[in-house]
Order: sequence, then C-alpha cells, then structure tokens
Amino acid sequence: MSLSRFVGWFRPYSVPICLFAVVAAAVLLVPPLVLGDATGRTYALTMAVLIVAISSVLPYAVAVGVLTVPFLYTGIGSYAAPEVLPTDAEPFALTAALRHVTAGISYVVAATAVGAVGIGLDFAASSGSDPFPAVGFPPFPALGFPPFLMLGGVVIAGVYVALQLWRYERSVRGLGWDTVLGTVVLGAFLAASPIVALWIFGSYGF
Repeated sequence: MSLSRFVGWFRPYSVPICLFAVVAAAVLLVPPLVLGDATGRTYALTMAVLIVAISSVLPYAVAVGVLTVPFLYTGIGSYAAPEVLPTDAEPFALTAALRHVTAGISYVVAATAVGAVGIGLDFAASSGSDPFPAVGFPPFPALGFPPFLMLGGVVIAGVYVALQLWRYERSVRGLGWDTVLGTVVLGAFLAASPIVALWIFGSYGF
C-alpha cells in the first residue's frame, strides 16, 4: 500500500485510532515507571485506579456527549467524523447524533483514563519518589494541583483537535473559524475530564 493510499484510509479513523494508542501507551508504560516494575500487581493497581476514575466521570461523559449535540446540529463541530455534519443534501439525522454522543462519551473516558494514569506520577512526585530523572524529566515543583492528571486530559484534547481538523481535508482557513473554534471548545471539554472526575470522586465518592 502506497503512503497516499494509507493516509487516505487512515484519515477517517485517525482520531479513535490515535486516542486508543495514547491510552494504551499510558496504561502499559507509565505504571512500571512509577512502581518500578511491570508485574501483575502493578497493572492490577492501575486497573483499580482506572475503574474508580471512569466510574466517577461517567455522568460528565454523558453530559458532554448529549449537551454538545447542538454543535453537531449547527454544523460547527462533532466528536464523530466530519461526514456526520448536516448539509443541504443531508440534514441533521438521529444516527449522526448517536455517533456524536457515543464518540463524545468515549473520548471523555479516554481523557480520564490517561489523566488517572498521570496522577500516579503526581503521587510519586509528592511522596518523594522521583521517577522523572529516569526519563529525562526534572523534579516537578509543588504547583498546588496535580499537573500530570491535567496533562492527561490536555494530551487527549490536543490529539483530538489536531486530528479532527485534519479529517476535514481542508486548510484551517478553508474550514472557517466557527468550525475551528467549535472543535477547540469540544476539545476543552475533554481536557477538563480528569479534573472533573477527581472533583466528582472527592465530592461524592463514586
């Protein structure tokens, strides 16, 4: 398969594929860095953290998926592929809304999962354990908030925004600033996911 054909095949699926790859890399590579070895216990603890984080963020994930349907309805952005956006030939459809909601919930969960893995680095740093020099990071200063938890959401949001805009197969100028801004706002909801999950867990103990 030539590069151009591969790009043509990959573009429509680029967001879910890359987000899955980021989540998988975080879950597989970060826990051994924090806990020191890749054992069954390490990944069992990781899964426990993920279950708590995902169960905590589910109400927010559903809210994001459902309450952002107006973005899809007005044609300024979607969590699903751009092909679901309404046009003169194909108006707003229920199937498009379902795809948008499903993708939105999935991406919020992905952002929360990466953030939940990142909080292990925050705990390691705050407890005096220092995994950062091993991978070239300087010791992280006390910022008053969990930076790697936030970073997980920001990474997922950045991947989503960059690849979603790429999926339109047009330049940023050609898309129009309403579409660019709508996509960035949708990405911001993803970036906030880990912090919201932590807040819900702290407030309600899900």
